[in-house]
Amino acid sequence: MERQDRMPANRRRGHRSAKNSGLTLIEIAVGIAILITGVLGFVETMIRLERAHERTREVGRATEAARRIVQSIQAEAFPEAFRRYNGDPTDDPGGPGTAPGKNFAVPGLSARPGDPDGLPGEILFPTPPGQPGVLRESVVDARIGMPRDLNGDGVISAVGNYSTTYIVLPVRVVVDWTGPAGPGHVEVRTMLANY
Repeated sequence: MERQDRMPANRRRGHRSAKNSGLTLIEIAVGIAILITGVLGFVETMIRLERAHERTREVGRATEAARRIVQSIQAEAFPEAFRRYNGDPTDDPGGPGTAPGKNFAVPGLSARPGDPDGLPGEILFPTPPGQPGVLRESVVDARIGMPRDLNGDGVISAVGNYSTTYIVLPVRVVVDWTGPAGPGHVEVRTMLANY
């Protein structure tokens, strides 16, 4: 009788190993939590990569637009370049309001909220505040090497308007925008000369 009640040792071991090999609810929950954490990390990485890619595209658009503007200024007759691209439409070479002016659009980019002209691009020359048609040697702007002798007479003058007598023209072209990747800023600086 004892033999019938007893289970063979190999069956008992097999029964125990089957019982111990099953997953508990806690183990399943932990596994699912780890899987979800991994998937969320992957999704976050993909979103960051897409934003970085979009930022790269936006910076490329802004940089290309700024370079095109510099090339356009260089292509002008040198004595007229400042008057065509400054912020004073009354001194345009072809008559008031006939020149491109200092602000420009950039395809695919929007101006920052509150930008007064609604255009992301701006051309900046060494002009005193509130006098966009006055090119002055004494304006301080270290980014474009100002103050500087603009007309080649060897003197940096605090007065005068060199908009028709300059032989050196410092230029900053700035693009400030807001896009899907957030706000952005690109600046191209150059010094044009007519020697």
